[in-house]
Amino acid sequence: MDSCITVWHWPHHERWYDEGIRRTLDRVRTAGFTHVNWNPDSGSSYWFSDAEIEFTRKIVAEAGLKVHSLHASNGRNLVSELKGSHEFIRETRKDILSHHAWQRQSGVELLQNRIDLAVAFGAPNVVLHVDIVDEVFENPENEARFFEPLERSLDDLRPYCARSGVQIAVENLPKASADNYLLLFDWLFTRYEADFIGLCYDSGHWEMIEPGRVSVLERHGKRLIATHIHDNFSAMDDHLLPFDGKVNWDIVTKAIAATPYVTPLNFETPIDRYAMEELSYYRRAHDVAIRLETMISEARHGHG
Repeated sequence: MDSCITVWHWPHHERWYDEGIRRTLDRVRTAGFTHVNWNPDSGSSYWFSDAEIEFTRKIVAEAGLKVHSLHASNGRNLVSELKGSHEFIRETRKDILSHHAWQRQSGVELLQNRIDLAVAFGAPNVVLHVDIVDEVFENPENEARFFEPLERSLDDLRPYCARSGVQIAVENLPKASADNYLLLFDWLFTRYEADFIGLCYDSGHWEMIEPGRVSVLERHGKRLIATHIHDNFSAMDDHLLPFDGKVNWDIVTKAIAATPYVTPLNFETPIDRYAMEELSYYRRAHDVAIRLETMISEARHGHG
């Protein structure tokens, strides 16, 4: 049975991007995972060179793994080479939501760079954050100001995605109410076709804004193309393994089973939440992944 987990970057190794990540990939495969979600540099405006893209493709392939999804960057990041005296400065020089043409286009080009990496991997989609807050929907002026640059950016990206065969999966975040995220997805899925834009369901984020419910899957499950699966206690974005928090996994798996989503699920559960040796952690995570995959399979076949 296929299973997927996010690969994070932990730059403790002197050469963390080759020897370090190779070691992690080997342990992920040894634990039984078949797929990964590629996450390094998702929260930065870092630009992958052609040589890096080829090297990254190679090390994943050599580990015997496939890439089920890739986390892209929207250009609004807390990780930057710019540094103040005591803290990182927010990086926004590449921003798909900017009203400055050069800045918005730079954000588009950054996202195209991640699409190029997805093509090299053979990954079907890239996950995108759209940073919406409740104030966007307070009045028509706020809506127009928010959606105008977003629409321009997506319109620019549409032909690039069509040529590459890579979809954009927009992730639900915990930055606005559940009702307003449903409005965002209403807007996206009304304007753009399914082979361009779909939904990335993040279980932990949705639990924070609508505990115990999955209305985003009930309303937009037909557009589900990516998942970020993790647990919490409905208050903080803990990113725990499923069954270590209070998410109702019976409800979640049945809701996913009712969609056309092609498994495996992707676990977005970083090891730094656990005081465990790396291989032991991935083995535990794999056991939980198979448990959830089995729950979905049984729900789809009338056994759940």
